[in-house]
Amino acid sequence: MHIPYPELPHRAPRGFRVRDAELSDAEDLTRVWFAAFHPSHEFYRYTAPDDAETRKWLNEFWELGIMAGPSVVRTFVVEDVSQGNKLVAVSRWHVPYAGGIPDIPVPTYPARWDQEVSETLWGGLESRERTMGSAPHWMADYIAIDEGYQNTGIAFTLADWGMRQAAATGLEIYAQASIKGLPVWKHYGCKEREVIEVPSRPGHFEAYRFVSVVWTPKTRTVLNMAKL
Repeated sequence: MHIPYPELPHRAPRGFRVRDAELSDAEDLTRVWFAAFHPSHEFYRYTAPDDAETRKWLNEFWELGIMAGPSVVRTFVVEDVSQGNKLVAVSRWHVPYAGGIPDIPVPTYPARWDQEVSETLWGGLESRERTMGSAPHWMADYIAIDEGYQNTGIAFTLADWGMRQAAATGLEIYAQASIKGLPVWKHYGCKEREVIEVPSRPGHFEAYRFVSVVWTPKTRTVLNMAKL
């Protein structure tokens, strides 16, 4: 059973609007995901190639989370008001549950995907369970910003919402930070807990890792837009 939490508003930069994602946003969420992660490392281009099958899978991934509802997953989008409300960012949070981690639906991986590597990107429950146990907590599943909108304060807006929710409920935040995202999470007071090594695929990518991090409401965090 999920733990009740307040409906705190996002504090969006001037010219942007944050709202709950809708099913009709799925294709735009997929577009943003590719624009955010594909330029950052070969790992993402290998694991989730930009083709029709992967786009269909990602669309379903977002749709399942939205249909699960706010008692399981919160998915938010950021719109650029000056560009006709163009969708430019997404955040997805697992809300806190009492007594364990709820079953978050994920579509079946396409048969031609590298199943082992895919699990490091889309799974990762083992590390979460080792780190958090059965303690209720928030999980920052994704904060993805279109490459053209990074360093504008949008990521701060989305991370700040989660930190204020965690503080309001007195609970920790768990996240699996990417190589690019780790310095940002650490900047805001998250502590490293575990390194998750991704098996290399010579000829595609040599090495990649995620780092599980935890933010606690007791952290004396100075929130600013310096790195977001």
